[in-house]
Amino acid sequence: MRKIARLVLGVLFVFSGIVKAVDPVGFSLILTEYFRAFGVAFLEPLSLVGAIALSSAEFVLGVLLLLDFRKCLAAWGVFLFMGFFTLLTLFLAVFNPVDDCGCFGEAVKLTNWQTFFKNLVFLPLAVLLFLQRNKTAPVARARAEWPVCIFFAGVVLFVSVYSYRHLPLVDFRGFKVGNDIAFLLEEARNKPEFLFKTELIYSRDGQQKVFTPDALPDSSWTFVAASTQEVRTGVRHKVSDFSVFDATGQSVTDLLLNERETALVLLITSEDNLDEKVLSRIKPLVAERKTKGAPFYAISALPATYTEQLLQEHGVEMPVYTADRNTLLTVIRSTPGLMVLRQGTVMAKYGYRDIPSLRNWEKMQQEDPELVVTRASIHVRLRTQLFVAGLLLLIYLLRKGFWFSRERY
Repeated sequence: MRKIARLVLGVLFVFSGIVKAVDPVGFSLILTEYFRAFGVAFLEPLSLVGAIALSSAEFVLGVLLLLDFRKCLAAWGVFLFMGFFTLLTLFLAVFNPVDDCGCFGEAVKLTNWQTFFKNLVFLPLAVLLFLQRNKTAPVARARAEWPVCIFFAGVVLFVSVYSYRHLPLVDFRGFKVGNDIAFLLEEARNKPEFLFKTELIYSRDGQQKVFTPDALPDSSWTFVAASTQEVRTGVRHKVSDFSVFDATGQSVTDLLLNERETALVLLITSEDNLDEKVLSRIKPLVAERKTKGAPFYAISALPATYTEQLLQEHGVEMPVYTADRNTLLTVIRSTPGLMVLRQGTVMAKYGYRDIPSLRNWEKMQQEDPELVVTRASIHVRLRTQLFVAGLLLLIYLLRKGFWFSRERY
């Protein structure tokens, strides 16, 4: 039973840790929501560091369980994690201060009640490992186990730092390359995640009764009160909002998503990195789009006129639209960042450190759009499969090959 608990929790912690590690900015946004909900907003500057630390700790604990290394440390760590988050998710489920606990990042979305019941299922396994933490012999000596722990900590830290400095190695969001934003938005409109149920209370002869707006009582009843509740439909959408406005406040979302030509879109969530070094790499791309009469524009979370002034100071002139900051952070985890759109489909995304050269940009424009998207999707899938296969193989070899570190008799 201990082996089953160890393997199940090991896989759970490795998966939970790595899907958050590949998107540290996204997990830091969830931590920011926690800090605000619990009245400790002064901790917000630590959200990114906390996101990287928590995801790394989860991943390393999962690896330790799979290897059966550092039994006492792993048992204590998993027990404390599961105990704390079971209580936390119970509080979230009852009071609902935040909508998403973020336990699996953007990879798997669960409601607060689903998350609590999930933790309730796995908590006994953590308790079992904790109670039996000193009842089995070590797999290897401490001087052999600690370097392995440090190695895997370095791996997950590298993944987090790389994903922060560039873009997530694996994008689980609805705005990933290859997705048709227009189609996903239309799907969300036709099948909403929430419905609003209104109940009207009327009284007659001292008795009260509840009615619905489409079945009202006759005039002999007296209106007392009304209440509207938000009801989940059970449907979850990767994209539920992408609203873009022009300087007059008019929506231009559909206009932009229906553009038939390949559009260069500069996404701005803050003033960070809007300097000459970054914008000088965007200038030739804008000039190329302008020469060909192809669309190019910026979508900013800052006021449009202010954004235009910032860009013009560095010689970049382009139409500027506005959108909600959280929406733009969902679209891309870089500020600024570039997105390439064609008829509502995301063809490519670049962080500000990875803006393509004019030569590479022109080369991409000459290729078949479907080929560009397919190649990007294959690269992501292949990268993910190789990482998972390599990780499992390494864990297996380490677990089976520690004969050289055992005491000889």
